[in-house]
Amino acid sequence: MPDFAYKRLPKGEQMLGLFVVNDRMPIRAINELLLLVNYSDQSEWKGIVLYLP
Repeated sequence: MPDFAYKRLPKGEQMLGLFVVNDRMPIRAINELLLLVNYSDQSEWKGIVLYLP
């Protein structure tokens, strides 16, 4: 997914935000992910690729 997103950005194509989650992320970290999703506006993440540990 990140490769696809990075190809769109230089072309000026629209891309909603992308959260890349490490598959070794502890289950308890889901709360932080939910905070990001629930307490931010979708427009804040437009054109952003965010890697989460």
